[in-house]
Amino acid sequence: MSLRVRPIQYTAHPEDWVALVTALGGERVRDDGDWRLFALAGGGVAIHGMPDGDPAVGRIELRFVVADLDAALRAVTPALIELGLSASVTTEDFGRYAAVTAPDGQHVYLDENSDLVGRVAGTGSGDLAPAEVLPLWYTGDVPGGARVLTALGLSTRIRSDSGEWVDLSAPGGGLLAVHGDARTGAVLSFEHPDVRALAERLGDAGIAADVVDENYGLSLRIANPDSPEELRARIWVNQTQEDLYGYQRLG
Repeated sequence: MSLRVRPIQYTAHPEDWVALVTALGGERVRDDGDWRLFALAGGGVAIHGMPDGDPAVGRIELRFVVADLDAALRAVTPALIELGLSASVTTEDFGRYAAVTAPDGQHVYLDENSDLVGRVAGTGSGDLAPAEVLPLWYTGDVPGGARVLTALGLSTRIRSDSGEWVDLSAPGGGLLAVHGDARTGAVLSFEHPDVRALAERLGDAGIAADVVDENYGLSLRIANPDSPEELRARIWVNQTQEDLYGYQRLG
């Protein structure tokens, strides 16, 4: 199954988001005005422009793309049933998608779309590698969120000993992490093998990025174009994790 991570970021500042994703190495696949689609090193991201003041501004949706929705649902339905879950299919002007509601209320979507099939952001000789998409699912039920994603076909990659973090990889590309938190929600984040070099490239594009040394390694903090003053809304770019103290690599 070609399940691929492709969250949608809703924004009143699409040009700022396009500049950011481009600086992260994203390769534009589609540009339909209010809808821009980018391929990354793994997975992709869609930027959906919205009017300022729209309640959707600043929100992201946890979405995957599959080339054949019916085949994907046949593959994942048995595992969803074991969790007491089901997928509801909706047809819109832009195509078909299935929605799954996790026990914590978080919605996860599968879109039938082939725009990203076989598309991976590339680099020229000597250029810095592009980032990989890594949205975060915040929840008070980390094991439950991980079970939903596993049922959809993702594979567990790294899990913290504390049980507050687990990240998973999709068979078609991209990562998604489940992070313990009192709230339920999602934010867009990324992963890169060299965040210091990436910070320089962002700076060259006029985008400020602070390098932070966390217990698990380095990460970048970038102001969110829709909430530039809100610290909690900042975009993270984690360095690919090598220090596994307090963590287990499972795949």
